[in-house]
Amino acid sequence: LLALSLDAPGAPLFLLVHLMEIFSHSAILRNVIQSITYRGQSLVQTAILLIVMYYFFGVVGFLVFPEKFRLERPDVMGGRKLDPNNNGARCTSIWKCTLVVLDMGLRKGDLGEALEEIPWQVENMQVPNRNLIFYRMVYTFLFYVMVTTILMNIIFGIIIDTFAELRERKELIDDMITGRCFMCGIERFVFDQLSQEGNGFLDHIRNDHNMWKYLYFLVYLKERDYEDYSGGESFVFHRSLFLVQDPDTHEVVRDRETGNELKMAKQNVDLLWYPQRDAMVLKDRRSSADQELMQKLHKYEIQTNQLTTHLSSQADKLLSVGAEATKRAREEREK
Repeated sequence: LLALSLDAPGAPLFLLVHLMEIFSHSAILRNVIQSITYRGQSLVQTAILLIVMYYFFGVVGFLVFPEKFRLERPDVMGGRKLDPNNNGARCTSIWKCTLVVLDMGLRKGDLGEALEEIPWQVENMQVPNRNLIFYRMVYTFLFYVMVTTILMNIIFGIIIDTFAELRERKELIDDMITGRCFMCGIERFVFDQLSQEGNGFLDHIRNDHNMWKYLYFLVYLKERDYEDYSGGESFVFHRSLFLVQDPDTHEVVRDRETGNELKMAKQNVDLLWYPQRDAMVLKDRRSSADQELMQKLHKYEIQTNQLTTHLSSQADKLLSVGAEATKRAREEREK
């Protein structure tokens, strides 16, 4: 609409906004955008600190190297640098120096290319600024360490860590959806281990704890008259729904088209009637497993008793043989 309504030369550029619709059709692209906006406050604060550092180096450059800065690079011909392009913006003000630092710092990551070459004149005592080359080295080194290396990597690290966090959270959600029962919350492997065919979890969520059947049951309670409820249906109704009553007459409000009683869901639903970390199939398997374990223990007890009796008889025989041998040895000594 802006592209059609505005009569400016750049109005058709608003049509490019339609390309952003691709983000709504791709979950991966949405995660990419969310990795930037999820921790937007941290990124904005770090970006403000980065701009302050650019301004700081712009001020230092204006005070120390005002005649050495240029916005455009020198002309190059045949691999040799010619005289600097004097048409470039010189560092005649703080905002121009900051603009040069911002331009070269973001694009190149190095302020050395924004400065003219300074000859080595340290030994020449007659040169007034003979130590200027040292100031240039310290200036460019601090910019590379503080801005290019630390602050820029902090921004990139925040984006990468946020993207990894969002990916881990998505994997956790996918694991909870596909690896746990939606109703009882029991892990998938518990049902698969108890199943001989290996499809215990799928059978459980299709037959035992089908979430759509629970939803259909709540819809059934909303459509059925309150007076026709059974004991179990009344139990679930009082924990999930309530009858809509007229505030003046306190009579139950009915739908004009169907004539059914109007029922609404409670704000604080009592979920005690839902299965929580439990399932009937597990109880049956546990009871059968307990019976098998008791039978095995009884069998081991019988075997242990038999072994104990056998060892006792063998020990009695050894003791009697030992006693007879001792008696014979004494008789032979007496003779």
